[in-house]
Parts: sequence; structure tokens; C-alpha cells
Amino acid sequence: MNKKKKIIGSIVILVIFTIFLITGYILSRPSKDLNTKEVFNDATVVESKDNKDMTIYINGEVKKPGVYKLKSGSRVQDLLNSAGGFNETADKTKLNLAKKLKDEDYIYVDKQNDKNPSASSGSNANSNVASDGKVNINTATKEQLKTVSGIGDVTAQKIIDYREKNGSFNSIEDLKKVGRIGDKSLEKIKDKIEVR
Repeated sequence: MNKKKKIIGSIVILVIFTIFLITGYILSRPSKDLNTKEVFNDATVVESKDNKDMTIYINGEVKKPGVYKLKSGSRVQDLLNSAGGFNETADKTKLNLAKKLKDEDYIYVDKQNDKNPSASSGSNANSNVASDGKVNINTATKEQLKTVSGIGDVTAQKIIDYREKNGSFNSIEDLKKVGRIGDKSLEKIKDKIEVR
């Protein structure tokens, strides 16, 4: 009789335990679904942050200089369109209109030289190259910079890009702020260049 009571008691305990397990499993399922939705919502927020607007400043020879908000992935041409396009005096040859912009970029549009920029000699060339043959790194064209032994095509473009973004060089030593120009490179070219 005692054995039967023990067996029945064990079965009852086992059944109650099983019911608790099943009930606990069923009740826990909705919270898992909720967590999945929360994760999905977080991913959506992150994605929307990637598509945020950029703030860019354009100045110089454009019709409406100022700060503009553009969509991520916009290019210099889009910024130029927002600023109303070039002025009549703008030098249109120095900007890469296809370049992708990033947040907080500063774009400066230079003014054309008063003289004919295509002239290979005469007063325009003389304004960039001194009588002693030194090239003025603040006003020289890419081709004029390349006449200096030690300045190739890539370095000449980097000097122009730096000038557009940061303004004129204050001293010859400022060239070290340009990529690819270190102490050794500067030593080779310093007697052939000047700042005016």
C-alpha cells in the first residue's frame, strides 16, 4: 500500500512539474519575439544614421557662397549647383567636379588670373616665375610647378589642392604640410621656389 502511494505521489509530482515546464515555455515565447523586434528596430535606426545629411562650406567665386546641407554621397558638382554655379571670374579648371564630398568639407573656388592662363610666356608667366627662375608656389600653375626639378605631376597637383583648401603658403617650409614633401624633398627644391 505504501509503495502504491509513493508511486502515485511520484506520478502526480512529475505531472505538475511537466505542466510548469510547458507553461513556462509558452509564456517565454512572446518575449523572444519582442526582443527580435527590438533588434530589428535598432538596425533600422543605425541604417537611417548612415543616410544622414552632410554639411559643406563653399566659398570663393560662386554665386551664392555659404554652408549647404547635402545628401550623403553628393559630389562637388551637386554642391556647386546648390551654390548657384560659378561666377564669371571663377577658375573652372582647378576643381574636380566628380569628387565625393564628406561631412564638414570646405571647397574654395579660385579666381581666374587676369592674364591669359594658357600663355606660355609673357606677363602671366613672369608673375609666377621670377627673373632668377624661381617659381612662386602660391600662384604657379601645375605646369609651372612641374618645371621645378623634384616636383612631378602628383606633387604639383597636391600643392595646388593644398592651396585651394588652406590658402596661400606663408613660407617655403609650409610645403612640408603637403603630402609627399619631407625634409629631403624640400632641400632639393627650396633654391628653385619662392613665396610672394
